[in-house]
Amino acid sequence: MSNKLELKLQVKDNLVTVQFKGSIDEDATFQEIEKIKANQYNFDFEELKMINSCGIREWIKFIEKLPATAKVIYQKCPQIIIEQMNMVHGFIRKGAEIESFYAPYYDEESDTEHKILLNTADIKNGKAPKIKSPDSGKEMEFDAIEDQYLRFLKK
Repeated sequence: MSNKLELKLQVKDNLVTVQFKGSIDEDATFQEIEKIKANQYNFDFEELKMINSCGIREWIKFIEKLPATAKVIYQKCPQIIIEQMNMVHGFIRKGAEIESFYAPYYDEESDTEHKILLNTADIKNGKAPKIKSPDSGKEMEFDAIEDQYLRFLKK
């Protein structure tokens, strides 16, 4: 059984900030957000644990209902969201910005993988920044094929 989707909304002036927690699946509903007409929507995915194919369908239907002139910003996107951005046409709303996302890094010294929060501005020439391990202090390697993982930035 999946974790039910929880939405934490903050509305200030013409900015709506939504924190997603749990799972986006066939039971996910975004009606609470759809009711609010704003100039900007910030979507924080840090606590999202799962998204399935039905959830992807519901997500795409939802973002198509947002005002066409509204700015949409994706924040703290976990790997599961990055994978959808890279594979599913329409998952990223046209004109949307990806502000920050988690990227996989591997520390060979301690044999551990770390999910590191990166700002999109940290990516230079299609390359992820060099990051030191919190465990060993040594430089870690990006633990994915950069061209494939970072493809969403080119959309």
